[in-house]
Amino acid sequence: MRFIHWSAAFASLTLAGCFAFKPVAVRITPSVYQVGEVKSALATPVVDEVVRIKPSKVLIVLCKATHPMKVIQFERELKARHSVELSWTLVDEGCPSA
Repeated sequence: MRFIHWSAAFASLTLAGCFAFKPVAVRITPSVYQVGEVKSALATPVVDEVVRIKPSKVLIVLCKATHPMKVIQFERELKARHSVELSWTLVDEGCPSA
């Protein structure tokens, strides 16, 4: 019986660990920052949400037309408040057309 309890506890911890390392995706378009349901023209509300979530990794999804200063603004605000590994990807899908 004791073995079953330890097995269940180990399985629970393993599953929780798998989900804990999923990166949080932040989408940055030329006009909007977005994470989950939080959208803003300013970086601060989105940074607030990322800090609240406390992920270990953040994936920044960029539209190709996004000005680099928008990305730099987000990155600086986030790094000032939360130590996190960042990665980037460029996309065309869901971006405003030029």
